[in-house]
Amino acid sequence: MKSPFATKMQCVMRLNRRSFLKISSLLLTRALLPPLPAIDRYADGISNAPAIQRPIIAFARAISYGVAVRGEPSLDAKLLSVLKPDTVLPIYAELETDSGSWHNKLWYEVDGGYVHSALIQPVPWQLNTPVSDAGKAGFWAEVTVPYTDARSGPSMSATRTKYRYYGETVYKVTRVVKTSDAGSDELWYQIEDESFPGLYFVPGKDLRRVTDEEFTPLSPDVDPADKKLLVNLKEQRVYAYENDKVVFTSRTATGAIFKDLGDAGNFSTPTGTFHIYRKTPSQHMYGGAAGDSDYFDLPGIPWVSYFVNTGIAFHGTYWHNDYGVQRSHGCVNLSCPNAKWIWRWSMPVNIETERYTMTSALRDGTTVVVV
Repeated sequence: MKSPFATKMQCVMRLNRRSFLKISSLLLTRALLPPLPAIDRYADGISNAPAIQRPIIAFARAISYGVAVRGEPSLDAKLLSVLKPDTVLPIYAELETDSGSWHNKLWYEVDGGYVHSALIQPVPWQLNTPVSDAGKAGFWAEVTVPYTDARSGPSMSATRTKYRYYGETVYKVTRVVKTSDAGSDELWYQIEDESFPGLYFVPGKDLRRVTDEEFTPLSPDVDPADKKLLVNLKEQRVYAYENDKVVFTSRTATGAIFKDLGDAGNFSTPTGTFHIYRKTPSQHMYGGAAGDSDYFDLPGIPWVSYFVNTGIAFHGTYWHNDYGVQRSHGCVNLSCPNAKWIWRWSMPVNIETERYTMTSALRDGTTVVVV
């Protein structure tokens, strides 16, 4: 049975280097990461580390089949190779060129060439010191590697479940256990899945605990009544206002009309005035039937702020990186960092010990205007 909170969601000219190189301020703010660690357990999807000398600003995970690596950041440039899903390469720079889709001309310089951003998820790669005890309430944790496979037990030899947890997704850790692998004292986390309960274990070093500070609101000195979110569907952009002053803006991908689904394919984000009424650090969203074009099954969607009672929300996105065009099944898709900003800034303040935080009265939530 579908979760009551589940919602449907569902890439010209040749330029010289001086004319197209533009380092993104967003990626520049990311901490420089260490070289790729050579981890054998990723051999089925993530390559072992090459000898990297250049600073890395993030890692590029190929989201889908057919991600093209080209000799220059242009759709007309020579095709050098095609990446398989979940191939991971270091990113050295983010570039804006005159080539790409009409709404997205963002490219990444990676090992061996350039990739268009639409089907690339920029992810961290950092191993962590696991927490030794989850406590009675458990804790929230974020994946800090390109991906980690959920297994049926705390062992690399345990059966893989159907779920792969991707970088920047968030989960509730309910228990910390030692691995059952002989001769190892590695700690594993048991993950709670609110939509499909079962046994899901991942190595603790692949996730970092979300800190108490990350549950504190942004701009706490501003009267909540003076905060407002505007979603402009034509611009495909979100604006956050404090006292009528824009304090944050981000490109987004809102609901689309999928013509191949006929009358059932209208998932446009509704216009009007709403209020955020429910928030959660993480939501497993799913819908449709396996094999259908509208099927999806997405665990760990982070930083979810619901504002329409049909399940439409602001949330982080890890299955595409293509903002500026309508392409969701109703929700307001954002990069994970930008979704987190809205989640922290808006009302109600998410309570760390609760899976869902509700407003006591509808209008206590931050106003959302969709035009």
